[in-house]
Amino acid sequence: MELNIKEANSLFEKLSRELSPQYKGKIIAIETDTGSYFIGDSELEAYKKAIKECPKKQFVFKRIGFGSAHFAGAL
Repeated sequence: MELNIKEANSLFEKLSRELSPQYKGKIIAIETDTGSYFIGDSELEAYKKAIKECPKKQFVFKRIGFGSAHFAGAL
């Protein structure tokens, strides 16, 4: 089971455009093997939904409508 970040980023680009009008700012958990995704208000909420459906998988988390889920550092 290998996490494919490039595949997750590619899926996210497509999904973000489609989902942004309704879910902008929410967190998406992406499972790259199947392309399944789960949306929540937080990483924990998205993760809980994800492991219900895909208990033995790994997920990439992104914020819909943004390039990353979090930012740390000075501007």
